[in-house]
Amino acid sequence: MKIAAQLYNCRDYTKTPADIEATLRRVKAIGFDTIQISGFGPCDPDLLAGWIRETGLEVCLTHTPWQRLADPAELKKVIAEHRKMNCPVIGLGARPGDVFPNSPEGWTRFIRKANEITGQIKGEGLDFSYHNHDFEFEKWNGVTAIDRLIEECPGMLFTLDVFWVQAGGGNPLKYIKKLEGRIRIIHFKDYRIVNRNRQFAEIGRGVLDWDEIIPLCESTGIYCAAIEQDSDWLIDPFESLAMSREFLVSSPHAWAS
Repeated sequence: MKIAAQLYNCRDYTKTPADIEATLRRVKAIGFDTIQISGFGPCDPDLLAGWIRETGLEVCLTHTPWQRLADPAELKKVIAEHRKMNCPVIGLGARPGDVFPNSPEGWTRFIRKANEITGQIKGEGLDFSYHNHDFEFEKWNGVTAIDRLIEECPGMLFTLDVFWVQAGGGNPLKYIKKLEGRIRIIHFKDYRIVNRNRQFAEIGRGVLDWDEIIPLCESTGIYCAAIEQDSDWLIDPFESLAMSREFLVSSPHAWAS
């Protein structure tokens, strides 16, 4: 697998084009060759693609706003932007709860629209990937929303987030196995308990069993592990990325350059 920086970590440093360029150069200097784009402010697509080429970064995935995916004209622009960046996967960070309520009927409507978007994206030679949180593990009539997504959206990939699987009461190892062949990018973040409250943590600073997770990711053919920490930083977000990366590269596992 490759190791990527999920730049949602650095969203406070990607609000302007100048900030975005500086952040790309900074994560490259830390040692990352691969990134996921998420949480960026407005930026000209040609400028962004130029900086990506200049720095030699690979964009493995994005998180794209739902409003752009659901609008056919905007979706065409999104596809063109991904081609400029040589990014093969268009991602969605979460089901938009303001459009589709967290209910059986809401999920049915979301699944119908997600399949439509998946078909349009795949028809253009790219892939569409859904990122989970904990709410997909709510169960109705004995079935969780995430299992409905897996069953009813056969063409859709998943950006499985191991923290949120754990937070939802699921087993990350079970879902890595269950989604074999459908995860291109996996989100790595650790899970810690502080004063009986759950928190995000740098990889290796929490309770997740990386000696089981990493080999299973390798054996199921996952292309890239993207380091992400939504919040709860005790240090600078860039230092946090570097700390998690150092844990991974120091582990007894082979990582692609």
